[in-house]
Amino acid sequence: MAEVSPFTHIIDWQHVKVLIIDDQLSSALLIQNILHSIDLTTIDIATNCTNALQLCKTTAYDLILIDFHLDPQLSGSELLTVMRKKNCISSYCGIIFISGDRTPEVIVTSISMDADSFLSKPLNIGILKQRIVTVYQACLKRKPIYIALENKHISTAISLCRQLLQLHGHNIDIEIILLDLLIDQQDWIQAQQLLTLFSERSQHHKLILRKAQLMHKQGDDVAAIQQLQILIKQVPLFVEAYDELAVLLQQQHQSNAAKDIAYQALRLTPSISHRSLLTAQLAVKTNDPSLFMKTGKILVTHLPLIDNDWIIQFAQFTTLFEQLHSQQLSPQRQQQLIKQLTKLHQQARRRLTRHQKIILTAFRHITLARFAATNKHPLKAKRRLLHGLKYYFGQMSQAPMAIIVDALPLLIHFGETGLIKEAYQTIMTQNVLDDHCHHRLNQLQENKFIIENIRLLIEQLATAKATIDPDPQRAYCIYQTILRDYPYNTEAHLGRINSLLMTQQMHHPDINTSLRQIKKMPLASPLLEWFMLLQQQYKDQKESF
Repeated sequence: MAEVSPFTHIIDWQHVKVLIIDDQLSSALLIQNILHSIDLTTIDIATNCTNALQLCKTTAYDLILIDFHLDPQLSGSELLTVMRKKNCISSYCGIIFISGDRTPEVIVTSISMDADSFLSKPLNIGILKQRIVTVYQACLKRKPIYIALENKHISTAISLCRQLLQLHGHNIDIEIILLDLLIDQQDWIQAQQLLTLFSERSQHHKLILRKAQLMHKQGDDVAAIQQLQILIKQVPLFVEAYDELAVLLQQQHQSNAAKDIAYQALRLTPSISHRSLLTAQLAVKTNDPSLFMKTGKILVTHLPLIDNDWIIQFAQFTTLFEQLHSQQLSPQRQQQLIKQLTKLHQQARRRLTRHQKIILTAFRHITLARFAATNKHPLKAKRRLLHGLKYYFGQMSQAPMAIIVDALPLLIHFGETGLIKEAYQTIMTQNVLDDHCHHRLNQLQENKFIIENIRLLIEQLATAKATIDPDPQRAYCIYQTILRDYPYNTEAHLGRINSLLMTQQMHHPDINTSLRQIKKMPLASPLLEWFMLLQQQYKDQKESF
């Protein structure tokens, strides 16, 4: 019996599952009717991103048609990024972008998202049908390869690529997959041989990019940079070449040149946020506040407002802002930058839902708290910090991780042990942390004594509180010791007030000092209840005198 090739398929359109994502239902229904005419029967429609994500979680779609401009707040490319990140769609699912907008930004962004095709509205029925067939056939060809990769069978995936090329001949997509796998496996000889063979048949820009990548991997960065510069001149809308060149120039310490190239890529595809962050990083490296803020405006205009991905990217941008802020020698210039950052917050806020506005407000308070602490305004910093966290008192697990990790260093600095415990417990429940969280936590871990100091503080506070009733004078002394190390610790100030009231020392100056420290501070339970009780005791003692 003849062996059946894994790439030989007779398409049964009735079993092909299609999702149309378009905020205009009439447009989606029109496309659905066209697809019915080629015997496609399983066709779902989503008119918003939430609906699309829900459908993708319950159905494994073979083809997805996405309108590029879903609504004023979200683009199809942003939705596709989220679907891939959440593994809502298979790696071999066919993607077709549809849009009435034919600007270079839309077309280049669609291409750079590795979509299989782009169609302009109004749709030509014949072209749509033909494109559906072509894209689905391509999906069937690559499906065994991607299944092998998902199962981490790299050698099998390489063999499948070779078989497919031997069976069907030239196929640029499969050639690129094969080259990428060989380069990842550091099989330079095989990669170079195949690249030479493929280049004899085609001078495709993707092959030229792999040629530059291979030069870089083999240590010839000068030749790689020259190759990429030529490629950009020849194919000025091939944005991946800009990405590669910017990284290589950065590695060669040509930061200004890298910045210019990264900004060109960003202007071509402003909705792809990783390019905003790279440009912002290079603007910091070259101390270019003007470009940094331009990049910030682009970022907040295109934040992917699905789940909490947007606040992670905003937090990454803010981390870079802190570096830029610290580079400024003039306090006036530093203050100007903070005002500009506040304007970015306001700009972002206009795009957010009510719940997202709460998150941004919390994050803004914590960010400003970090700057206040840096500028040696500890009381202001603590007040900002607690105002930022008050939305999550008693429910820290509801806070985005970006907020928790940004707040944690200040909580440790002020010795707020109750909130530290909540934050730590929440972090421990996370299976995966994003790059921003890793960065912040690694900064904390550089200080090896932090955990031990907090453990000692918790023991001291417990001892002092247990001592208030039997020996308030001794408790007062312990709280005084704690306040020498943690002068803004809320629990220590409350305990000091309690100890003095227990000994009828209501006129002691430390009471007013501690009250000033706590006044107008949002407090979490049980500190809030303790403070309210002490206020009543203080009032009662004053009236009795």
